[in-house]
Amino acid sequence: MVEKPRSAQRPQKALRTKTPDDLGRVIHVRYGAGVASRICERLAQGEPWSRICNEDDMPSYSALYAWQKRYPAFAQLVAQARAQGADYCADKALAVAEAATRDTVQQDRLLVTTLMKRAALIAPGVWGGKDSRPNEKPQKVEVVFYLRHFEKVIGPDGKAFVREIKPEGEA
Repeated sequence: MVEKPRSAQRPQKALRTKTPDDLGRVIHVRYGAGVASRICERLAQGEPWSRICNEDDMPSYSALYAWQKRYPAFAQLVAQARAQGADYCADKALAVAEAATRDTVQQDRLLVTTLMKRAALIAPGVWGGKDSRPNEKPQKVEVVFYLRHFEKVIGPDGKAFVREIKPEGEA
């Protein structure tokens, strides 16, 4: 009896979302408290997910989304770390603006704008210029239309004019 090689028996997996190393390998990382804390530390320093996920000891980009769905505590830690990362980006933008010189003002303006937009994307309630209060329902507005009726009348002097016909009961 001839056995098939082990590689031929494996089912096809979904497309990879992590860049393979020089040998074409992608290292899969399991969820754990240590990995979660390292991810959150880097997010708190304003580092984007794409840079974090493309390292050997970190999970793939899609795995982070799956972990957030599967582990609510991890999702809460990520949200806190992202808020800290937004503050870090804003602080970094302030430092760049303070260090700007006449020669570097164009480049510094671009960097400050980019950092502030990133902070607004990460924490829109704080840096996005949006109201942090929960969405309030708008007040109901009542619009009242009154119909007025007019008629064309010829006066005793022979001139035509328009007068309003008021409903009975109104004077």
